[in-house]
Amino acid sequence: MVLFSAPTSGREFIQTGSSMEPTIKDGQKVEIGILSSFSYEPKRWDVVALKNPRQFNLLIFRIVGLPNETIRLEKEGVYINDEMVRLPENLVQSGVHYLPASAIAKNKNYTKNLYTTREGEYFLLGDNTFNANDSRFQLGIVRRDSILNKVEGSF
Repeated sequence: MVLFSAPTSGREFIQTGSSMEPTIKDGQKVEIGILSSFSYEPKRWDVVALKNPRQFNLLIFRIVGLPNETIRLEKEGVYINDEMVRLPENLVQSGVHYLPASAIAKNKNYTKNLYTTREGEYFLLGDNTFNANDSRFQLGIVRRDSILNKVEGSF
């Protein structure tokens, strides 16, 4: 979760919570480009800010699934359209490993490990797979109009 802070440049926000650790830590300031949001085209592995559909704040997650894809999460990795995808090297080196919801939550509502996006929809995950309420859980699949922009930095 990201809360608006009194920005000096109009684009500064503070991460609250551990959903993106180790990439972005709780309390860390991040920059979100406001003007460039009009031309931003989401790409796999981008870290993005989006409007929280349930509260008046922003969330930060990583794009894993693009429009018109089938995403399958297994303990051994992420599959896109039945092909295992390699995580970017910086994620591997920092220990990020995405797990299916069933490996984390014992709640019967979260036994699904297969997700399908349609046109204009994205599947987002937190880098802290054990503590992220992302597309595996209540957040669900995210529409493009909820994504504000890429978070600036080398994530």
